[in-house]
Amino acid sequence: MIRLCGAALGFLAFSVTTFLGIAAGNTAEVTIRRAVGAMVVFCVLGLCTGWVANRVLDEHALAKSREMFPKEPEEEAPAESGEEAGEPATS
Repeated sequence: MIRLCGAALGFLAFSVTTFLGIAAGNTAEVTIRRAVGAMVVFCVLGLCTGWVANRVLDEHALAKSREMFPKEPEEEAPAESGEEAGEPATS
């Protein structure tokens, strides 16, 4: 998902920049240089966005899993020294 977001945003930026450069009448060299620069910048932004989205989905899945399958409470082990668990030991 992370790489997919980066690739999608990079391709979108490249295609939009290429189209706008041709529509403005820029030369091919200038258009391609700007399109590649936009592709790199938006690919990095897409990677960051994909990473954040991945973390959000992981946290949501973990919360739902904990909600659906709660952990059973563990039984307290009896005190080994014969004292109550909450009382301090006396010397």
